[in-house]
Amino acid sequence: MKHRGYQYSLLTTVTLTGMAVLIIEITATRMLTPFFGNSIFTFSSVISTILAALSLGYYFGGRIADRRPSDALFYAVITASGFSVLLLQLLNVSLLPAIAYELSMIDGPLLVSLLLFLLPALLLGMLSPFAIKLLHRSRADNAVGNAAGLVFFWSTLGSIAGSLGAGFLLIPAFGVSQIVIGVGLGLVLLGAVGLLLQAGRRKAVAVGAILLGLICGFVLNGMHQAQSFTAIYSAEGLYEKIVIRDIPYQGRSARILLQDRNINSGMYLDDGRMAFDYTRYFDLYRLFVPELTRALAIGGGAYSVPKAILRDSPSALVDVAEIEPSLFGLAQQYFGLPGDSRLSNHVIDGRRFLHDSEQRYDLVFLDVYRSFASVPMQFTTVEFFQLAADRLNDNGVLISNYFGSLAVDTRPLVYSIHKTMRSVFAEVYLIATVDPASESLQNFIFIGHKNTASGRRVDLKQALDTEFSYPQLRQIASLEMKPGTEDVAGAALLTDNYAPVEFYAAKIIRKYNASLASVD
Repeated sequence: MKHRGYQYSLLTTVTLTGMAVLIIEITATRMLTPFFGNSIFTFSSVISTILAALSLGYYFGGRIADRRPSDALFYAVITASGFSVLLLQLLNVSLLPAIAYELSMIDGPLLVSLLLFLLPALLLGMLSPFAIKLLHRSRADNAVGNAAGLVFFWSTLGSIAGSLGAGFLLIPAFGVSQIVIGVGLGLVLLGAVGLLLQAGRRKAVAVGAILLGLICGFVLNGMHQAQSFTAIYSAEGLYEKIVIRDIPYQGRSARILLQDRNINSGMYLDDGRMAFDYTRYFDLYRLFVPELTRALAIGGGAYSVPKAILRDSPSALVDVAEIEPSLFGLAQQYFGLPGDSRLSNHVIDGRRFLHDSEQRYDLVFLDVYRSFASVPMQFTTVEFFQLAADRLNDNGVLISNYFGSLAVDTRPLVYSIHKTMRSVFAEVYLIATVDPASESLQNFIFIGHKNTASGRRVDLKQALDTEFSYPQLRQIASLEMKPGTEDVAGAALLTDNYAPVEFYAAKIIRKYNASLASVD
């Protein structure tokens, strides 16, 4: 019975530490995305660092366990891992904001991951081989294979619980900082309780560790709270960190919405209208659709476009597909979105919504960013554009926004999207919002016109005589780009099978970082 109780306590400990590893790994990506974006570079860096650290932990843990197979040392490592997680949080609130913006969005995630996550994951990785040694040693007839199988079974089961718990329970309910502090304190308490059960003077060490851990937790939580005072609103969303701030912009006061590092939307506080020029291009639908009856906005953000359609088209019905559930309420509270029965909000991925919907639209407006300069690949492919075209009325338009540059190393994104849309839509118009001859970073507006009714290309010079809500759009013909045959022929056709948009976005990010460096 004594052996069985020892085995149960050891395997319970292994389960809890396995849970901690995955909670840290899942929240690590959320910790970095406000600074480096929610990109493959962030995910790859975090996962690679955690795996490298665990590998080192397995190696060193096995060697130490063979030399000193001590329960006290096992629980001391757990306690140390808890303090390393609290140190991680200290670096998160103090050092990370100071250095992150000085680092590349491509290389930076790896450097920061090594700095923040290597030590905690290494210490936690030491525990599995240590537990195998202790379990095998506890009974002479307990074969090493059986001990290894039990440890890895329960450790992996804990990791599964940690992964699901982080995604479905912890992150939606708590901030990343609170989760990390909680994991750190939990590990300190777990290790200290194990030390308390040991004989000798270790009880005093355990009590001291508990008190020190609690003090560190309170201090770190206070530091996190002090960090957020400049924002009107700051909280972890289901997918990204959401921040709302008031800033001066073009001589006026504006309110902006940030999702991680990406400035998603903005409005002027004096009249509630759109602050950023590129968001106004949705109004170009007036050139193609005589009367707007139903529109779909994929990507709500601050709901600037749905709000403008409700205001300027009194009879139009508007659907919004926004995957972040909190944004609809925030738009009503902070960005003046009215409670209007003509607006239907759907918390769902925009492409999935198009697939499931049987509705037909005059306008589909697409403005989605997973992180800075990175459009989710599922909104750039032939399959998506075909799905959007199928949901448009005969004369309907898809208006979509992408960020890029016409420089030689960054133009593939623009030309590939143009080529891909041309494979689906009868007519495609490409608008460079700054200058079609410039290689500077700018927003590009793509208009896919289904045009099965008239079969004629719309002359953008008609904008001079069109009553737009935003008069700047009357000059749209001067901003139109017409890529040459050779430019488009060499571009990739983007499909669900092959769409390297994040690789293209990485080059845009490099250009963006270079432009910031030249300004400094």
